[in-house]
Amino acid sequence: MFTKATCVAATTMILFAAMLGGCSNKDLNQQAVAKVNDEEISVLEVREYLGAPGGIMVFDSMPIEQKSGVVEQLIAVRLVAQAGKAMGINDTLEYQDAVQKGEVAVIVDAMVRNEVQKKLKLDDKELKAETDKIKKENEGISDADAKTQASKAVIERQLRQLQKDLVDTARNETGASIDNNVLEQIGKGKKISDDTVLASAGSEKILYSDVKKTIAETPMLAAFQNQKDPEMAKALVSRILEQEIVLRALKAYATGQGVEKSEAYKTSRLNMERAIIANMMFDNVAVVPQVSDEELVADYKRRVQMMQGNNSQVPSFDMVKEQLREILKNYKRQAAFEEYINGLRKQGKVSVNEDILKKV
Repeated sequence: MFTKATCVAATTMILFAAMLGGCSNKDLNQQAVAKVNDEEISVLEVREYLGAPGGIMVFDSMPIEQKSGVVEQLIAVRLVAQAGKAMGINDTLEYQDAVQKGEVAVIVDAMVRNEVQKKLKLDDKELKAETDKIKKENEGISDADAKTQASKAVIERQLRQLQKDLVDTARNETGASIDNNVLEQIGKGKKISDDTVLASAGSEKILYSDVKKTIAETPMLAAFQNQKDPEMAKALVSRILEQEIVLRALKAYATGQGVEKSEAYKTSRLNMERAIIANMMFDNVAVVPQVSDEELVADYKRRVQMMQGNNSQVPSFDMVKEQLREILKNYKRQAAFEEYINGLRKQGKVSVNEDILKKV
């Protein structure tokens, strides 16, 4: 089912994602597996969505139905993003604010793309050793499945090492550091001004106001802060800084490497923009529907029947009524969005190259 979360997943490459399958053909990566109006969806995009950054792996053992499902999700995002642009969503302040907030992720993602292209590879000797190990541990496993699992294991190790090396290099090159003296003051309950620099990485500065904003925007963190415990506040700020300093160091290092001028940056930026528009369209199109009490009662009875007579564990209707209401609202929103996308597809020009799809 196509959901708001799918919009993000279908257009945003997960950093350091695991790869599967065998070696890929670089020329094939650039071929179009589908076309949505005037926009093409390349083999590279499908492979990246499936977990192969840079598209350097082939998913030759994957069922064609699964590949087709991925392409359909990418088509849906294209349709929604195109519709959003036609409506002028990318001219709104909400959109521009979201793009600004996502800039760090775009730069880091682009740097990872470049590193993947340069450094990731499957060594035949290492792959064979891993395959033999998997076959020994899993009696009866097919050669194809063993090789797929081995490829995944080998690449995951390389990706973890690539991640560690990038973070270590970025922190060293940018002189990333946290001001522990300020943290101590926070732990003692002393007042800290919003413009106080808590950490830095190159030209990137993390102000106390930045940390406070992160806390305010995260309900669970805000609950901790409201306990007014200085030591807890220090621990909370320290935790946020440790996460943020890595991103800032990576951003500063990537900027110094000229990543923003690369093709990888253009790709990452475009992916983010599509995801933002698609999510905003979901909020605009899939309006919160009404759920009647009759619908709630019917859904409750259905769930009770599914418990196969174990009525001792069935909560009362009043206990779960509002929870069921939210569940049914989400179902209705998803269904409405699916219907909207189907309408866009009927109105547009969408085609899938089945021959290329088989080669993904």
